[in-house]
Amino acid sequence: MKNQRVLVAGGSRGIGKAIAKSLALDGHRVVVIARTQTQLHDLRTQLDRESVNLEIVAMDLIDRPGILAFFESQSEPFDSMIVTAGIARHRELPDILDQDLDDTIEMNMVVPILCTRAFSRLAIQHQRKGSIVLFSSQLAHVGATARSVYCASKAAIEGFTRGAVADLSRHHIRINTICPTFTETEMTREALSDQIFRQSVEANIPLGRLGQPEDCVGICRLLISDQAEMITGASIKVDGGWTAL
Repeated sequence: MKNQRVLVAGGSRGIGKAIAKSLALDGHRVVVIARTQTQLHDLRTQLDRESVNLEIVAMDLIDRPGILAFFESQSEPFDSMIVTAGIARHRELPDILDQDLDDTIEMNMVVPILCTRAFSRLAIQHQRKGSIVLFSSQLAHVGATARSVYCASKAAIEGFTRGAVADLSRHHIRINTICPTFTETEMTREALSDQIFRQSVEANIPLGRLGQPEDCVGICRLLISDQAEMITGASIKVDGGWTAL
């Protein structure tokens, strides 16, 4: 597992940041793509005292020509790719705005698909096996108030992943999803600041607590390792038991 070249798309904050830091400290060559330059520099600063191989790339992942050009510029493929980028726009169904719909589908569905296409093209060109981890959500499997579009975007990634297995397995490229529960990150801070909502979420998690970014690190490390060579098309729930009941 050591010294993989790993791309983390959306790795400047939250779950992606925790994964990028862990993999860099493990000795992997990590490339992080994210939109916000200041957050990327914060990540680099936090690892400055460590001997890590970390490259940061400031790019908006919805920039389709930019992402295509990035992958085409790579002289060697990535061994693994982890796509954690996502957005959440929460409104009840009658109040959904067209812009909310477009932005959510673009970031949560289109971006992972385009990144997977680009990653696999590069891997196949270099005849390199690979592992892809797409971040889905427990809300791909259950519904929630004011989250119908978010649920739809994540469920689409589950379906895409199953289809991708049929296309990529013969090239020895594996693809899996991780489905976290409500996790304390910058993206969920506003929603979870509502104590009534927070308590209702906690009440639905049998293990009795919210997720933390670090909860997804271990399973992600497993999925990109050779120990997971027979795992593809899996949807792994890191949800404290929410969807089991």
